[in-house]
Amino acid sequence: MKTTLIVNVSAVLMATLGFSTTWAQEKSEEPVFYPVETYTCNYNKGQGPADLDKVITGWNAYMDGQGAGNYFAMTLTPHYFGGETFAVGWLGAAPTGEELGAGADSWITDGAKQAAAFSKVLSCDSHSNYATMQIKESPSQSTPDNIVLTFSSCSAVTDKTMDDVFAALDAWSEYTIENGYRHGSWVMFPAYGIDDVDFDFKLVNGYDSHADMGKDYDQYANGGGYQKHAELLGGVLSCDVTRVYDGVVRRRIATED
Repeated sequence: MKTTLIVNVSAVLMATLGFSTTWAQEKSEEPVFYPVETYTCNYNKGQGPADLDKVITGWNAYMDGQGAGNYFAMTLTPHYFGGETFAVGWLGAAPTGEELGAGADSWITDGAKQAAAFSKVLSCDSHSNYATMQIKESPSQSTPDNIVLTFSSCSAVTDKTMDDVFAALDAWSEYTIENGYRHGSWVMFPAYGIDDVDFDFKLVNGYDSHADMGKDYDQYANGGGYQKHAELLGGVLSCDVTRVYDGVVRRRIATED
């Protein structure tokens, strides 16, 4: 996995997902992974987005009171999806597994009131954890409050290794950089709470807008992108149909003034 774009990763989930550059690190010889947790939920009867917004406002106040400046959160609403999906998703992350775990300890000890408020609005049928690594930075380096994320479940083709996969992903990322594609990319390896895992990792692309995603769509479909993708990845990686979600950033990692 010591391929060019991977070993030079200095931060994960920064630009497109709105993370602070305080996460930046010196270049290392090994990829850097960060913990990301996800929930998939549906609204309870009589509840909706406005109710959730109120709960999140209270939750942010609670987090501020706890001095919890090391947690990032966004909600995800399905945009392009299949017959089985959820109404709202939650994606949260911290700089380290220890910090994410400390936040969970605090939530269990002191967060009963806030947990009850969430439970009044939402019923969640999954809570999962992924070891996440950035493989391509967003070219915009912006921190929008509303973003677009795409998710695909991917696996190495038979007889191919993760080294093969990431060498191919590196080559594809280099191609997209050279040709002005607008996405940042991450891989999310299942760690905890995923039933019957039938994939090696989630491949995630992030965009500042649907227009940016549409620009990549045009280049991929009509600018030779899919032919190059097939050349570089077709015999190495197999992915299912991509799902698209509208993301709203709900909390950011605190920065030093």
